[in-house]
Amino acid sequence: MKDAAQRHSTGAAAPKISVRNLVSKYGDTVVLNGVSLDVMGGETVAIVGESGSGKSTFLRCLIGLCKPTDGEVYIKGQDITKISAEEFDNIRKRFGVLFQGSALFNSMSVADNIALPLREHTKLDESVIDIMVKIKLELVGLTGAERLFPAQLSGGMQKRAALARAMAMDPEILFFDEPSAGLDPRMAADIDSLILK
Repeated sequence: MKDAAQRHSTGAAAPKISVRNLVSKYGDTVVLNGVSLDVMGGETVAIVGESGSGKSTFLRCLIGLCKPTDGEVYIKGQDITKISAEEFDNIRKRFGVLFQGSALFNSMSVADNIALPLREHTKLDESVIDIMVKIKLELVGLTGAERLFPAQLSGGMQKRAALARAMAMDPEILFFDEPSAGLDPRMAADIDSLILK
């Protein structure tokens, strides 16, 4: 992490995410080979490539769902490949993830899906959680959808609900895995606008 250290010593901001020489293999198949990247605060970065080129594997390495074969992944200055599960849990609270298939729990209402991280990781009163859920739903244009279940939502509405859940903890970093995949062009443009907002 020399680049980040050099920035810090010169007074420049350190990257929120810094990846160094990341290698990921499945058996003998090399998916990622020596990937390095810095993402600064306030920056939006898109990883573009063909299907099967390693975009989702890269994301999984960044969020700790996949341990890389080699290399380093720093989030806010901590190498998540070398820290304890407890330390990584504290880092996880600082980022939100919108998965490709939305990954909403079908047996839970929209409100309960969004409230889940707040109930799991905070000691907030239920009345405060209810208010936060309503705020997040308003941000994504789903006001009044609290009692609906994922099966009652269109694909675009599911993405919006999943985005609201990703933002539930007011994260410093948001990760998206093909957020507009499977949506018609108009809905995809709406999701892109929401992400930029």
